[in-house]
Amino acid sequence: MRVLIGGEDELAVSLAEVLMQDHDVTVLAPSSMRGSSLDRLDVEVRWGSCSSSTALQSANVDQAEFFIACTPADERNLVAAAAAKRLGAKQAICFLRRHEVQANEREAERLALSLGIDQVILPAERLAREILRIVMVPGALDVVAFEGGRVRLVRKEIPEGSHLTTGTLREIGVPQGVVLVTCRRDEELFIPKGDTRFRPGDQVTAMGDQKGINKFMTRFLGDRQRRDLRRATVVGGGVVGLTVAKGLESAGWTVKVVESNERRANEIAQQLKSMVLHGDGTDLELLAEEHIGEDPVLIAVTSRDEVNLLVSLLAKQEGVPRIITRADRMTNERLFEKVGIDVVRSAQGAAIHSVLRKISRSRDEPIAELEHGDLKVLRLPVREDFPPTPLAQMRAPVFAIVGAVSRGGNVLIPQGDTVIEAGDTLLTICTAEDEEEARNFFSNFSGASAD
Repeated sequence: MRVLIGGEDELAVSLAEVLMQDHDVTVLAPSSMRGSSLDRLDVEVRWGSCSSSTALQSANVDQAEFFIACTPADERNLVAAAAAKRLGAKQAICFLRRHEVQANEREAERLALSLGIDQVILPAERLAREILRIVMVPGALDVVAFEGGRVRLVRKEIPEGSHLTTGTLREIGVPQGVVLVTCRRDEELFIPKGDTRFRPGDQVTAMGDQKGINKFMTRFLGDRQRRDLRRATVVGGGVVGLTVAKGLESAGWTVKVVESNERRANEIAQQLKSMVLHGDGTDLELLAEEHIGEDPVLIAVTSRDEVNLLVSLLAKQEGVPRIITRADRMTNERLFEKVGIDVVRSAQGAAIHSVLRKISRSRDEPIAELEHGDLKVLRLPVREDFPPTPLAQMRAPVFAIVGAVSRGGNVLIPQGDTVIEAGDTLLTICTAEDEEEARNFFSNFSGASAD
């Protein structure tokens, strides 16, 4: 698939780096980016402004299946995406990064529709929604929804004393409607089997329907969200912080917001019921005075990675049990986790995942990436001449496991005796390096036993 990206900063580079693995990517960038990290990528680069019709035509925009406008200027992105669509791009995606044009995604979508643009992406709102999904599941390290929310994937560390550590997986069993798809133990990643014995500290990933996931979390991981634990401090009152605070308020949480800019603090105080503090989130005296160390959750979402990291480390030192941190540079996500931050998410990463999902709906592409791209979630259609076959007979020779089956508008969470039928769609988790072999296995499986 041919993808044309119009951008002029690190977001364009990161997007190109992800997409070039599976697509023919061209980047249209200003000459000021000559000698930048674009040079190390296996992509074609054309120099010029993405809002210029002449530059778009010279980059063969009419041959692009997707045009993505992701400069830092919202107006320029709108002009570029509308022009690209008019000049023949099959689909146009527009990033609105600064909230200069519209206040929320719904308003932005209406504006884009009027301009003929296929999709708008507000990275800050996407990041806020991602953080809220994780916060709402106690102790979760990752939460992703599929199939319109009917299937959820949750990753969590197994605590001391968990029932999961009392025997083998076969002996313990898990609730109906749940499949344990992966386990990470230190640096090792594996698919749990019947004889697997879990240990405290293992990070286990479960996929299932809402009822099954809830039962699994409460019965095996001790997660009953007590009302007195629904307290959080949000450091940073920008778009992300305000959206997160509003979402937590709506869910009945008690929230404190810390914002260093006095004018901004006064603005958001008018929009929230929560306490808004004007101050520096790295001020130890402020943290102590406001008893921030006593809150079960701290969410650091300022616009500066170094501030978020320092706030998070101070909160960890103060004994805050759960910390969620924003890192706008995707390269900082792994770094922050290595120094002990529980959950790290970036607006850049949330936006790129949105692009991947959009492209996956038009082609047979991964619908999600997990653990910084180490794992992929695939939606694999079962061919029409496929003979009914128990899933237990479809054991792939690579790291791949079916976590859910979509059939005739319904979703099944499979067990070993679940029979896979022609026309089904398999939600399959595999490692990035095994993606091609996993696709080939499930596409070419003949119905005979894989043993």
